[in-house]
Amino acid sequence: MTRRRRFVVRPTFFDELDGLLPLERTASGVPSASDFILHDLTTIVETLASDFEGSTMPVPDTDERVLLCTGTTVPFVSLSVRLASDDTVEVISVDLDLG
Repeated sequence: MTRRRRFVVRPTFFDELDGLLPLERTASGVPSASDFILHDLTTIVETLASDFEGSTMPVPDTDERVLLCTGTTVPFVSLSVRLASDDTVEVISVDLDLG
């Protein structure tokens, strides 16, 4: 059985997300930050917590890794992550491709 890691985001994560997505879903279908958190981030959290090494790629010359995936509310997600000293998955930054 695979051990599930704890998962945290830096406080700046939400500022970054608010800069990428509107506060409310738009009439043209652009998702809100809340939509992303509820529908995409929950799946991403589970993926990273249960299979950190298998779901990410190392970034050369750093302690960071990157997760690239498709989303439910956005076409593509990129998260920069790393393992903290206590083996917790820490999200460093987020980038979204809204298509």
